[in-house]
Amino acid sequence: LSYTAEEIWQHLPGERDDSVFLNEWYEGLSAGYTNDSIETARELAPHIRKAMEQMRSDKVIGSSLDAEVDIYCDENTHQSLAQLGDELRFVFITSYARIHPLSEAPADALEVSDNIRIQVTKSEHQKCVRCWHHRADIGENNEHPELCGRCVDNVAGEGETRGYA
Repeated sequence: LSYTAEEIWQHLPGERDDSVFLNEWYEGLSAGYTNDSIETARELAPHIRKAMEQMRSDKVIGSSLDAEVDIYCDENTHQSLAQLGDELRFVFITSYARIHPLSEAPADALEVSDNIRIQVTKSEHQKCVRCWHHRADIGENNEHPELCGRCVDNVAGEGETRGYA
Protein backbone atom coordinates (compact mmCIF):
# COMPACT_ATOMS: atom_id res chain seq x y z
CA LEU A 1 0.00 0.00 0.00
CA SER A 2 2.85 2.40 0.73
CA TYR A 3 4.19 1.99 -2.82
CA THR A 4 0.73 2.61 -4.28
CA ALA A 5 0.29 5.71 -2.12
CA GLU A 6 3.63 7.05 -3.32
CA GLU A 7 2.77 6.37 -6.98
CA ILE A 8 -0.59 8.12 -6.67
CA TRP A 9 1.06 11.04 -4.86
CA GLN A 10 3.44 11.59 -7.77
CA HIS A 11 0.52 12.01 -10.18
CA LEU A 12 -1.78 14.23 -8.10
CA PRO A 13 -2.31 17.71 -9.53
CA GLY A 14 -1.22 20.81 -7.63
CA GLU A 15 1.63 21.65 -5.30
CA ARG A 16 2.78 19.05 -2.81
CA ASP A 17 5.86 17.72 -1.04
CA ASP A 18 8.20 15.41 -2.91
CA SER A 19 6.82 12.34 -1.16
CA VAL A 20 3.57 11.37 0.54
CA PHE A 21 5.74 10.40 3.51
CA LEU A 22 7.21 13.89 3.82
CA ASN A 23 3.87 15.68 3.80
CA GLU A 24 2.52 17.36 6.93
CA TRP A 25 -1.03 16.14 7.39
CA TYR A 26 -2.16 18.41 10.20
CA GLU A 27 -1.93 22.16 10.31
CA GLY A 28 -0.60 23.22 13.67
CA LEU A 29 -0.65 21.19 16.81
CA SER A 30 -3.61 20.34 18.98
CA ALA A 31 -4.06 22.45 22.08
CA GLY A 32 -1.67 21.49 24.85
CA TYR A 33 0.43 19.20 22.71
CA THR A 34 4.17 19.52 22.17
CA ASN A 35 6.64 17.44 20.21
CA ASP A 36 8.35 16.72 23.54
CA SER A 37 5.40 14.51 24.42
CA ILE A 38 5.90 12.27 21.41
CA GLU A 39 9.68 12.27 21.84
CA THR A 40 9.36 11.22 25.47
CA ALA A 41 7.00 8.42 24.46
CA ARG A 42 9.33 7.35 21.63
CA GLU A 43 12.21 7.06 24.10
CA LEU A 44 10.11 4.68 26.21
CA ALA A 45 8.77 2.65 23.29
CA PRO A 46 11.78 0.31 22.81
CA HIS A 47 11.67 -0.66 26.49
CA ILE A 48 7.94 -1.31 26.32
CA ARG A 49 8.28 -3.31 23.08
CA LYS A 50 11.07 -5.41 24.61
CA ALA A 51 8.90 -6.23 27.63
CA MET A 52 5.98 -7.13 25.36
CA GLU A 53 8.19 -9.30 23.18
CA GLN A 54 9.26 -11.28 26.24
CA MET A 55 5.60 -11.69 27.16
CA ARG A 56 4.90 -12.94 23.64
CA SER A 57 7.76 -15.44 23.89
CA ASP A 58 6.38 -16.62 27.22
CA LYS A 59 2.92 -16.96 25.59
CA VAL A 60 1.40 -14.47 28.07
CA ILE A 61 0.10 -12.21 25.29
CA GLY A 62 -0.48 -12.66 21.60
CA SER A 63 -0.41 -9.08 20.40
CA SER A 64 0.53 -5.72 21.87
CA LEU A 65 -3.18 -4.91 22.24
CA ASP A 66 -3.39 -7.71 24.80
CA ALA A 67 -1.11 -5.60 27.04
CA GLU A 68 -1.46 -2.61 29.34
CA VAL A 69 1.42 -0.28 30.23
CA ASP A 70 1.93 1.58 33.48
CA ILE A 71 4.61 4.26 33.50
CA TYR A 72 5.99 5.51 36.81
CA CYS A 73 7.93 8.74 36.39
CA ASP A 74 9.06 12.06 37.75
CA GLU A 75 6.90 15.19 37.47
CA ASN A 76 8.50 16.52 34.24
CA THR A 77 8.06 13.23 32.39
CA HIS A 78 4.54 12.89 33.80
CA GLN A 79 3.55 16.35 32.52
CA SER A 80 5.03 15.64 29.10
CA LEU A 81 3.27 12.28 28.64
CA ALA A 82 0.02 13.53 30.16
CA GLN A 83 -0.36 15.94 27.24
CA LEU A 84 -1.20 12.94 25.05
CA GLY A 85 -4.03 11.85 27.33
CA ASP A 86 -5.72 8.56 26.47
CA GLU A 87 -4.00 8.65 23.07
CA LEU A 88 -0.75 7.57 24.71
CA ARG A 89 -1.99 4.00 24.27
CA PHE A 90 -2.02 4.51 20.50
CA VAL A 91 1.64 5.54 20.55
CA PHE A 92 2.56 2.24 22.27
CA ILE A 93 -0.14 0.24 20.46
CA THR A 94 -1.50 -1.12 23.74
CA SER A 95 -4.99 -1.24 25.21
CA TYR A 96 -4.10 1.07 28.10
CA ALA A 97 -1.18 3.35 28.90
CA ARG A 98 -1.34 4.95 32.32
CA ILE A 99 1.03 7.42 34.01
CA HIS A 100 1.77 7.41 37.74
CA PRO A 101 4.13 9.22 40.11
CA LEU A 102 7.52 7.52 40.45
CA SER A 103 6.89 7.07 44.16
CA GLU A 104 4.08 4.59 43.37
CA ALA A 105 6.30 2.25 41.32
CA PRO A 106 6.03 -1.37 42.45
CA ALA A 107 9.26 -3.16 43.35
CA ASP A 108 9.10 -5.34 40.21
CA ALA A 109 8.70 -2.43 37.76
CA LEU A 110 11.41 -2.30 35.09
CA GLU A 111 13.89 0.54 35.61
CA VAL A 112 14.31 2.51 32.39
CA SER A 113 16.25 5.38 33.98
CA ASP A 114 16.67 7.08 37.35
CA ASN A 115 13.31 8.78 36.91
CA ILE A 116 11.26 6.24 34.92
CA ARG A 117 9.99 2.73 35.64
CA ILE A 118 7.57 0.74 33.51
CA GLN A 119 5.35 -2.24 34.06
CA VAL A 120 3.71 -4.15 31.23
CA THR A 121 0.91 -6.54 32.12
CA LYS A 122 -1.64 -8.66 30.33
CA SER A 123 -5.02 -6.94 30.17
CA GLU A 124 -7.79 -8.54 32.17
CA HIS A 125 -10.49 -6.71 30.20
CA GLN A 126 -12.64 -8.10 27.42
CA LYS A 127 -11.52 -7.54 23.81
CA CYS A 128 -13.56 -5.26 21.53
CA VAL A 129 -14.59 -7.14 18.39
CA ARG A 130 -14.12 -4.04 16.23
CA CYS A 131 -10.79 -2.49 17.30
CA TRP A 132 -9.36 -5.42 19.32
CA HIS A 133 -8.45 -3.16 22.25
CA HIS A 134 -9.13 -4.66 25.67
CA ARG A 135 -11.30 -2.08 27.42
CA ALA A 136 -13.23 -1.85 30.68
CA ASP A 137 -16.28 -0.29 29.00
CA ILE A 138 -17.12 -3.19 26.70
CA GLY A 139 -20.71 -4.24 27.24
CA GLU A 140 -21.89 -0.91 28.63
CA ASN A 141 -23.90 -0.10 25.48
CA ASN A 142 -26.98 -2.32 25.11
CA GLU A 143 -27.21 -1.77 21.34
CA HIS A 144 -23.55 -2.70 20.79
CA PRO A 145 -22.59 -4.96 23.70
CA GLU A 146 -19.42 -6.28 22.06
CA LEU A 147 -17.96 -2.83 21.37
CA CYS A 148 -15.88 -0.49 23.50
CA GLY A 149 -17.06 3.07 24.07
CA ARG A 150 -14.73 4.46 21.41
CA CYS A 151 -16.08 2.07 18.78
CA VAL A 152 -19.70 2.76 19.80
CA ASP A 153 -18.98 6.46 19.23
CA ASN A 154 -17.39 5.70 15.85
CA VAL A 155 -20.18 3.36 14.71
CA ALA A 156 -23.30 5.01 16.13
CA GLY A 157 -22.19 8.42 17.38
CA GLU A 158 -20.33 11.49 16.20
CA GLY A 159 -17.04 9.62 15.80
CA GLU A 160 -13.90 10.02 17.82
CA THR A 161 -11.65 13.02 17.65
CA ARG A 162 -8.00 12.22 17.95
CA GLY A 163 -5.58 15.06 18.36
CA TYR A 164 -2.15 13.52 18.71
CA ALA A 165 -1.68 9.88 17.79
